[in-house]
Amino acid sequence: MTRKLITAMAVCILSLGVTKAEYIYSSTLLDFGDTLGGVVHGSDGVWQNSPHGVVVAPDGNVWINVYGGWGEMEILANGDTVHYKGIYVLDPETGEHVDFSPITILSFPDGTSDSLTAESANSGGGRGIEIDGDGNILSSHYLTLYKINYMTGEGMAMWQGESSLTEAVTDENGNVYVSYVLAGERPCVVLDSDLNYVGNAIDTVGHINRALEVTPSGEDMFIGSTWNGHGVTHWNSTVPGVIQHAFVDTFAVFDDVDACWDEIGSAMGADSAYIAWCDADTNFAQTALWSSSLDFSPDGDLLVGALTAGWGGPLGGTYWMFDVEDYEEGPFAMVGNWHDWEGTGEGVTDGPRGAAWDADGNLYLADFYSGGVYHYAADYSSVSDDPKSVVPSGYVLKQNYPNPFNPDTRIEFTIPASEQVSVNVYNLEGRLVKTLIDQEMRSGQHVVRWDGTNQVGTKVATGMYIYQLKTNSTVLHRRMTFVK
Repeated sequence: MTRKLITAMAVCILSLGVTKAEYIYSSTLLDFGDTLGGVVHGSDGVWQNSPHGVVVAPDGNVWINVYGGWGEMEILANGDTVHYKGIYVLDPETGEHVDFSPITILSFPDGTSDSLTAESANSGGGRGIEIDGDGNILSSHYLTLYKINYMTGEGMAMWQGESSLTEAVTDENGNVYVSYVLAGERPCVVLDSDLNYVGNAIDTVGHINRALEVTPSGEDMFIGSTWNGHGVTHWNSTVPGVIQHAFVDTFAVFDDVDACWDEIGSAMGADSAYIAWCDADTNFAQTALWSSSLDFSPDGDLLVGALTAGWGGPLGGTYWMFDVEDYEEGPFAMVGNWHDWEGTGEGVTDGPRGAAWDADGNLYLADFYSGGVYHYAADYSSVSDDPKSVVPSGYVLKQNYPNPFNPDTRIEFTIPASEQVSVNVYNLEGRLVKTLIDQEMRSGQHVVRWDGTNQVGTKVATGMYIYQLKTNSTVLHRRMTFVK
């Protein structure tokens, strides 16, 4: 198969020569079983206190929504007990709640409010959480998708579907995409930035979904599926938000564990083939990957979370990284601490439900079964986008500070020898915004500042940018966000 996924971010990142990270378990940000006294599985057969997504807001705070949750409750005047399935917003440094966390009731500009309760037919438990182009929060709760101000925790808009929702994702044009867990004949819909219905990206998805993701341009969509549609399905639209996405193919190949393509016809059609062991019977119990979460890394790679053995086969319980330009070659990295078959250990992921990166490139993983949100430190010292190459020792490109920033920011880098150095800023389309340095420089540590202007001195638009360190020996990059 030949694929050409030319996306804005992918073109930019791949052409800049990305250094990919390895991730090492650092700490547990949140453990519902320990900190809230909850149990992983309740007596009523409902998962309790189970993270169902994690994101990092522009101010660095970590947002987590949960499928279940008895951490907050209220006894009403009539004696009834209300259990909240709230949203948790934590300071990553302390692990403490911010002022407006946990969010149990959302207030909206029109004076209305909505409670995130176990008893609510609208909200129910969390189904996924993402960030839009302005850094605000898109949080799915059963039938309802909420847009929330990341600075105040107040509601901004809401949209109600007809069944249990997936996470919602957004492209750089402001289109919001959301589908249904129990898809059946239901669509993947397109909403505008205020969560007004625009149309369908896909009229009939046709399999059970746990997650979806889109490239920045919106042209390429990936849907993670389980049960009657295994793996990750790839869809494409030439004009997203206007022309519907069409099915391209299904992928999730694992050559390194003696798995192979075994595209088995199913009742759901061509878009629901699944991966099986080469020497195994063709049944669901032998599937190599059941996708439970999808997230793009800062490098533009697709991180696929796979459900653990009880649900998804021997490759479940961890995250796998794919290059979406060439995913037929299989995953090139395993991310996180693989399930140890006894469900023990620090940072173990039994039921992946989401990933998020902070401004320094460090990683948070949300796990449904263990009830934890785990922090992994990024290590860029030994892995590059070319598996045959290693970044020369002594080259360092630090995360800019502050980030996000206005009016200016500081970029610090180190080179081990005197050589020609350039530091450039690019937009997400890969176009040069400004050259900050282009000259011979001595070895050692250096600092350059960017004031958020382009080559002609005009302030750039609010958004994400890529800054690049390029020498004769290496190319490094990081992301930063300018706000007005």
